[in-house]
Amino acid sequence: MSAKFERLIILLNDNAWHNPKEIAETLEIPQNKLQRIIQFLAESDLIQQDTTTNQIKLNKNWKTFILNQENKDEDIEGASDLEAVGTIIIPPKQIIKIQSTRIANLTDSSLELEIRVNKRVADIAISKLK
Repeated sequence: MSAKFERLIILLNDNAWHNPKEIAETLEIPQNKLQRIIQFLAESDLIQQDTTTNQIKLNKNWKTFILNQENKDEDIEGASDLEAVGTIIIPPKQIIKIQSTRIANLTDSSLELEIRVNKRVADIAISKLK
């Protein structure tokens, strides 16, 4: 994988919206080249693009894939167990229960919950839907 492309994916892996101008400066590539890359990634459903703010972020499906790849790299001496990965939308002012863990959304907005389960709830990442 190209070093700059890999750096782009790493930059977008934080689940936050990013300004393409700042990304172009960070990666030290021309803005027009980055725009062509963004267009390709958006058409390929690898990234989400907010057309009102012109910001981008990594698509949830690819973020989960990247997390799974990182976890495979971290397996200790082949001791990998079965694992479930999923995304759940929690409506405003609602509570859900996963295994024995209650998760409450006390906000007025829907929240997106990314979860990885391996015998117990291992990781939870929450982001606000727009």
